[in-house]
Amino acid sequence: MADEIKKDDVAEEKIPSMDDFKEELEASYKQHAAGKRADMDKWEKLQDDLDQKRTLEIEVTEAVKGGVTTTLEGLRAFIPASKLSLSFVEEDSLKDWVGKKLSVRVITADPSANKLVLSAKDILREEQNKLKAEKAAAIQVGLVTEGTVESLKDYGAFVNLGDGVTGLLHVSEISTKRIKSPAAVLKEGQKVQVQVIAVKDGKISLSMKALEAEKEEKRERKERENFRENFKGDGAVTTSLGALMRKNGFQF
Repeated sequence: MADEIKKDDVAEEKIPSMDDFKEELEASYKQHAAGKRADMDKWEKLQDDLDQKRTLEIEVTEAVKGGVTTTLEGLRAFIPASKLSLSFVEEDSLKDWVGKKLSVRVITADPSANKLVLSAKDILREEQNKLKAEKAAAIQVGLVTEGTVESLKDYGAFVNLGDGVTGLLHVSEISTKRIKSPAAVLKEGQKVQVQVIAVKDGKISLSMKALEAEKEEKRERKERENFRENFKGDGAVTTSLGALMRKNGFQF
């Protein structure tokens, strides 16, 4: 029959095998391996930056929920709002950070989760602490200055000496009299005269008691000097007791 299809007339289609794409597959594997190796090199570099606490320069490219993003070593990195500044950063103001150049440090480098997190705050805090330490080192023991009571604790008061320098006024150094707590004689915002009695490892110890004791010593010294002057009279060291008493107001 004419319409009968002979089996021999049907061309058998050849089913492709993996061998037919061997060259393409090998090229694809090599490209994938090279890309993966390149990515791992980047992550290893970032991990080393984290370990060495290196300071890196970046430019903020985008504001997203909870922070901003940038690109580092060709990888997308996230900077949380809490790590942008020493002060609190409002969500609405994140867009104002786009285009800003920042000094940052890697704080998380996790290739398995494709997570790269940076911080500018860590560097800013270190710079702030360094500046405070330098200012504290310039303060000499014995210095008498005015400060403002910043906060009160059970063990003493922290006094702001200006220029970001704070010293501790221990409860035992507040007065020559025994007091129950700093709050019994001091309040936050109060101006006080203090003397620097120690500076160690950037920490400053203050005293009000030392000034109080010094005032008392000056008063006693003045009284002794007055007594000597009275005793000498008009230059005679042999002034009689009666004359000395009359000079001091005693009536006979």
